[in-house]
Order: sequence, then C-alpha cells, then structure tokens
Amino acid sequence: MNPFPGVCVLIPDRGRALLVRRGPGHSLPGLWCMPCGAIEHAEDFLTAGIREVREETGLHIEIVSLLSVCTNYFDGGTTTLVPVLEGRVLGGTPTPDGDETIDIGWFAPDELPELAFEADGHIIQRYFATGLVGAPVDPLFARPSLV
Repeated sequence: MNPFPGVCVLIPDRGRALLVRRGPGHSLPGLWCMPCGAIEHAEDFLTAGIREVREETGLHIEIVSLLSVCTNYFDGGTTTLVPVLEGRVLGGTPTPDGDETIDIGWFAPDELPELAFEADGHIIQRYFATGLVGAPVDPLFARPSLV
C-alpha cells in the first residue's frame, strides 16, 4: 500500500495560525486542523493547496513556501504523505463550507484547540518558535488563477 497524497497549508497572521474545524464531510469530525485535503488526479500540490483553502475557508491565497513534508498514520494502516505549505491571504471572507468545515478560527501557538493531526501542532509550534522559513516556490505555480 502506498501513502495517500495530500497537502496542508499553514496560514499565519499576527502570531496566529488559521485552523478549520472538521465537519461531517471529513474524517475526524469536530477536531481542528490546518486547511488540508487530497491532491486530485493531474493536480500539482501547490494548486491543490490553493484549492483546498478556498473550498474549506472561502479565502483566496497564494503559496509562499514549502515548509515541511510529513507523514500521518491512521488506524487500519493508511498513511498520507503531506507537503506543508505556507500561504498568504489575498482576499475573501473566512466562511466554513458547512460540510468539510464547520468553523474557522485564528489560534496562537500556545492556545491550540484539540487537533486532528499531531503533525499540525508540531508544525505550528515550530513555525512560530523558530521563525521557520520554508523553501520558496515558483510563482508560476503558486497563483490562485491556476485553480
């Protein structure tokens, strides 16, 4: 079995990170996480990150950098391989979609709610504690006009 390809996006603003509360359309409903989801067929991971944020939050973003890559392990033996991207809001109003996300909030690293994925907490803590700077991405593939 191969890992399932996914993507998640850390969106920082004034010392806080944007998190979404997972709705009934997701696994682990009721828990919080960075906006995330599957990379679809014939979709690159940068475009997937932009699309997932828009679908789950209503926000239009650009991708700033690649921060990390992590693996999540689930009951039943399923794993995901997830590039963690840093995004910057370009516009839109934060609005949960009601299915995949039921709430949206900004959280300081020391006030995180119950998270769906252990890696999310680690990435957020490390980002704010160290000033983590990721690898820049090619702007050609990091624009919302691609989705």
